[in-house]
Amino acid sequence: MTSYLNWLAEMGIDGAHPGGFELTKNILRKLHIDRSSSVLDVGCGTGQTAAYIAEQYGADVTAIDLHPTMIAKAKQRFAAMAVPVRLHRASVEALPFPAETFDLALSESVLAFVSLPKALAEIRRVLKKGGTFIGIEACHERLTGAAQQRITAFYGFRQLMTPAEWKGTLEQSGFRCRHFSYTAAAEAPSQGAPLIIAFPSTPEMANMWQTHQQLTAQFGDRLGYCIFWCET
Repeated sequence: MTSYLNWLAEMGIDGAHPGGFELTKNILRKLHIDRSSSVLDVGCGTGQTAAYIAEQYGADVTAIDLHPTMIAKAKQRFAAMAVPVRLHRASVEALPFPAETFDLALSESVLAFVSLPKALAEIRRVLKKGGTFIGIEACHERLTGAAQQRITAFYGFRQLMTPAEWKGTLEQSGFRCRHFSYTAAAEAPSQGAPLIIAFPSTPEMANMWQTHQQLTAQFGDRLGYCIFWCET
């Protein structure tokens, strides 16, 4: 059976994280990134954000992902755009970098799929003292246990947390939150042009897209995303 992550990889969908790529660009504009910045894109997917940071800001960008199809498509993107992004196949639970390597780490719809204590410990380890951690991650308010179970089963989440649970977990992991916000999917502003993808190539993939749309419509008032801006 095709998993949600496999479906995203096969379809080559960019900006699938909550809020879309326009939200990412709006956040990046506030971060004062320049050529002296060392940036880690955790779970880079097809490489859209990493390539944009390297091209737009000239920063020193490193990207990781564990999915082989995502890695292949990110590699193709970086080559086509001629951006010098260093790409590693690696897990955020065991980052292959020395301590205090990066000024900035970003995660976009990544942490729900992994062991959160291990991932946060590793991100904190590789950030320099005073480094910045930006996340755009799935979050919910007032979902019943049954609804949470249905959503986590479909997407393959390891956890689906409330804003209070997110803030508590980040603080317990040693991060100081400068900014934290939650937006329900139903209340999210339009993120520019609509998402356009190739028609699913199999009935299973078509059903995956339909189920995703149904869940978004049904739970959009209680399921959304949090944005956090933390420092070590």
